[in-house]
Amino acid sequence: MTTETQYEWVRETCSSWEGNDPAELLEHLMAQGECPAFGPVHHVLVGAALLACAQTVEGEFELDSAFDELVSRACCVPGAACAKWGVCGAAASCGMAFAVLAGNAPLRAEGWSEGQLMVADILERIARAGSPRCCKRDARIAVQAAVPWFNRCLGAGLDIAYEQPACSVAKQNSVCLGVACPYHPESVR
Repeated sequence: MTTETQYEWVRETCSSWEGNDPAELLEHLMAQGECPAFGPVHHVLVGAALLACAQTVEGEFELDSAFDELVSRACCVPGAACAKWGVCGAAASCGMAFAVLAGNAPLRAEGWSEGQLMVADILERIARAGSPRCCKRDARIAVQAAVPWFNRCLGAGLDIAYEQPACSVAKQNSVCLGVACPYHPESVR
């Protein structure tokens, strides 16, 4: 399967999305049968949800080309980057989506610091969550933390519901934090 076809289901879902809540879109994407419980697909999903919802509000960029650029960048981040690189792929995905929307380039100062600060904020929140190997938890944390940055720095007009979703894969994760995780089914009220 090529990279283009591997994530076609994500593109189709994002292209038809009409809301401005990337957390809601992320939950919808993670509930699809094509989405595994863990792995690098989350490195695409997080940024794709942010891009799709920003496009719904702003409409000032071409979602297909932004999605293609995001996928080309996200595919460079392997599974287990959190352990091997010390950088969660979900946080990196937020940074990639931010950079795509901001038009960041290696020698362009505008947007560079803001993107770095956003990713640092997200990484801190993920690190404080307490445990590796929960892509869904980290993806949720990343999107929730990224929304204020996207709105403040890019005027994205994103919204976020404050409902805690209940994790559907807790039983599949042998290192799940259980009720210590805010998304564990027994923690969500």
